Amino acid sequence: MHVFRAKTAGESHAETTRIARRLFVSPAPRRIVPAILAFSVMEAYLLVYPALDGVRVLLGGVAIGLPAFVAAFGTVPLANRLGGRMYFRRSFLLAFVGLMLLGAFQLVAVLALTAYSLFGGVPYPDRIHRVAVLGYGAMLWTREVILSATSNSKHLRSLPAASLQPLLGLVGLALFVPLPPGEIVLALVVFASFFASAVAYTEIAKRPLLRSFGVDGLKLLRSTLDHYTEPEASGIAELETFFDSMSVRARVRVGGLAFRVGTRLKALFIAPTVHPGPMGYVSGSDLPTKIARDLSDLTSNVMVAHGPTTHDENPATTAEVRKVAEAVRTSTGSATFGAQVGQARRTTYGRAAALAQAFGDVVLIVASFAPQPTDDIDSATGYAAVQEARLQGARDAVFVDAHNCLEPGVGLTLFGSHRSHEIIEAAKSATQAALAAPKAPFRVGYANRKGFSTPDQGIGARGIEAIVVETGGQRTAYVLFDGNNMVPGVRDEIRAKLASLVQESEAMTTDNHSVNLTMDGFNAVGAVLGRDVILVQAEGAVREAIDGLEEAEAAAFVADIPDFRIFGPQSAARLTTTINSTLAVLRPALYVTLSGAVAVGALVMVLF
Repeated sequence: MHVFRAKTAGESHAETTRIARRLFVSPAPRRIVPAILAFSVMEAYLLVYPALDGVRVLLGGVAIGLPAFVAAFGTVPLANRLGGRMYFRRSFLLAFVGLMLLGAFQLVAVLALTAYSLFGGVPYPDRIHRVAVLGYGAMLWTREVILSATSNSKHLRSLPAASLQPLLGLVGLALFVPLPPGEIVLALVVFASFFASAVAYTEIAKRPLLRSFGVDGLKLLRSTLDHYTEPEASGIAELETFFDSMSVRARVRVGGLAFRVGTRLKALFIAPTVHPGPMGYVSGSDLPTKIARDLSDLTSNVMVAHGPTTHDENPATTAEVRKVAEAVRTSTGSATFGAQVGQARRTTYGRAAALAQAFGDVVLIVASFAPQPTDDIDSATGYAAVQEARLQGARDAVFVDAHNCLEPGVGLTLFGSHRSHEIIEAAKSATQAALAAPKAPFRVGYANRKGFSTPDQGIGARGIEAIVVETGGQRTAYVLFDGNNMVPGVRDEIRAKLASLVQESEAMTTDNHSVNLTMDGFNAVGAVLGRDVILVQAEGAVREAIDGLEEAEAAAFVADIPDFRIFGPQSAARLTTTINSTLAVLRPALYVTLSGAVAVGALVMVLF
């Protein structure tokens, strides 16, 4: 007997992420126009079949094609006027999809009736226009479902735009066939049954999110699609309102380093226990840019590394992110700077590696599982590693999840797991070695590389940043990519490339989710952008940082933000599970509701 293995949390999250692969960019309207013309003529021919009347076919093409073009142009202003959001690319594609449905109904009917005529020895029936009415009903069903999901989830407000093409098509059909008043009333009854079926389908689609989070799932989907199309403030606000409604108050930790040359703040290195998600530019997404912008009056050189945190610590809104900058500003203003920095030390334990360096009596710890793929290290594991560092004699520690090796479906590192234990032990031994390393005055250099790629290629607005710390004859490079993790092997190639320039190095990512607005969902560093470009730019950033080395002082700081609204424990898992449940029910619901509407419509046609 075959035993089905349950999906892990990581696999479920990857499944949800892969939803993006079902998204696509609608073709430009000019590319849809020839297809609409071709299908209009073909469907007109199916209406007059088996006759070969060119004039009738052209007239029928106008009767079918003209409503399609009017709907393609008219759906946008009508939907927008009624509180929805529509684009001409979608509108033209929707008009064409409607014609495809109409043609499918006609083609099946023509093939069936032709076979019946040939093998039954009876004349070919002349009531094919009734099948066209069913086709227009299916068109209404599709338009209502799509417009409810992408434009306006309120059915009475989406109905006028959804019914535009079917009603105009019915008018064209009535003029072309022609249809008596009784047939038109019959067609409207059929349309009503398809509309009721579409409403039923969308209500089924809403139900999981409505029960779990009290939110309209279609409205949330519309806001998400709008964010993929045009990341505007209004769409972001709608999504953040939802995330704020499910958020909880938490106490989050922000640690980091400040480097000062004379009286000038040269650079900031920050590792907040705040996750840069959930996607695009919503809430905590694009966290490095948002924090750097809020601290630009202190210095433009702000590196925001990935602290120990998961999607449960996503900030509820963009306004919450400002609290991180405020905490850093307050901490650096009162921090004590010193000129003594120890050499960096690297240790391993099991599959985990940790690079540690003492800045005074505070230790910076950068942890990684590379080349073993993993996702986020949770905050409890990070907290335990910091506690171990304190037990080894450090006043405090700044813990960084290097977040530099990932494959889809790989799970989180959660406290209590083997991986969590390995990270904690590696951080413990690395702290011991870093505290024992000789300390000396140091020099620091910072560099930034931007403009060589786009978010679609896996690198966000902050590009590649590098800080090089030189002390006691040792140079250590911390290279930060503004991306969402790395393809396995990239981190190791970067370190090998830098081996001739520095004695120690680590390549990290910010986990910036702005790069995930792609049609794939998985967009780690190295998945799209060529490795040769990555290596050249990383090496260039480190070389520039070395060229800019200056004698400096450093101050380590750690602060708690007591009232910070985050998604909350298990919220990300709940949301993932709910979305997957919605997807699981949509396919059978589609078959039941649409086939039911077709059956009811056909029965009405037969009986009347």
